Amino acid sequence: MPDMAGEELRQAIEETTVERNEVAVCWLTQASWLLKFRKCTILIDPWWRDLDAGDQWGKLLGEFPLAPDEFPHIDYIFCTHWHDDHICPTTLPKLAKRFPAAKFVVPLRSRKMIIEMGIPRGRIHSMHGNDSGQLNKGLSFFAVPAAHEELDADDRNAHMYLGFLIRCDGTTVFHMGDSRPYPGWVSNIKRAARLLYVEGSGEAPVDIAMLCINGNDNLRHDEACDLAEILDTGLAIPMHYGMDPGNTVDPQIFVDEVEARGDKIPYMIATPGEIVVMG
Repeated sequence: MPDMAGEELRQAIEETTVERNEVAVCWLTQASWLLKFRKCTILIDPWWRDLDAGDQWGKLLGEFPLAPDEFPHIDYIFCTHWHDDHICPTTLPKLAKRFPAAKFVVPLRSRKMIIEMGIPRGRIHSMHGNDSGQLNKGLSFFAVPAAHEELDADDRNAHMYLGFLIRCDGTTVFHMGDSRPYPGWVSNIKRAARLLYVEGSGEAPVDIAMLCINGNDNLRHDEACDLAEILDTGLAIPMHYGMDPGNTVDPQIFVDEVEARGDKIPYMIATPGEIVVMG
C-alpha cells in the first residue's frame, strides 16, 4: 500500500517546501519518481495502469500512488526508454494536456513515439546519449547511455536506452534508467557528474542514485551496491521491484548486501507515495 495516494499525496507534494541544496523525492513505483526542487518539479518515467482492466497489468503487485489526473504541477518529464512502463502511452498524453507548459526529455529514437501520442515537437528535447542540456538557469542534465537489452546505438550514435544525471539547486540526482553494466558505463557517469558540477573542486558528487536491483536485463542488487560504492554516492535508493510479478525481488537482499559491506553505502528503502526531503 502507498504511504499516501491520490488527493492526499497531491496536496502533500504541493505543500512540501525545499531549500537550496535540497530535493524532495517521491517514489511512484517501478522506475517512476517525482523530484521537487526549489525551482521546479520533475517526473521521471511516469506510468499508470488501470488495475481493474483485467489485462496483463491487472496482475501487478502494488498500487499506483497517483493517477494521471491527480498529479501536482509538473514542469519537466524525463523518459529513459520506449518500454511502456517508462514511456507510458496512457500517462504521457494526459500529463501533456494537463500541463501544457511541461517539457519532455526523451531519447531521440523515441521522439516519433512521443509525437504520435500528440505531444507537440516544440515541447520535446531529444537526446542521443553522452550529451547534455539545460532547461532553465538552474536545471541542467546529462544523458548517459544505458544497456538494457543491449547497448543499442544507431548510425547517428543515438542510443535506444538512457539514464539521466539531473542537477538543480546544488544537488545531483542520478536515475540510471534500465541498464546492465557495460565497459565505460562508470566513466560515462563520472564524466557526466563532472560536467554538471560547477561548484568547488575535486571529485563531482552524485548526491542521490536511483538504482535498479531486479536483475534480468538490469542491475542485480549486488551490482547496484558495486556502483554505489564506485560512485561514492551520498545516498543509494533501490528501485524497479515490487510491481511486475515476473520481474521483481525483495529489497531486503539489497539491504543485506549493503550491511555486509559495513558503512560504505548510505541507503534508503523508499515507500511508494512517501515524500522525503533530502539535503
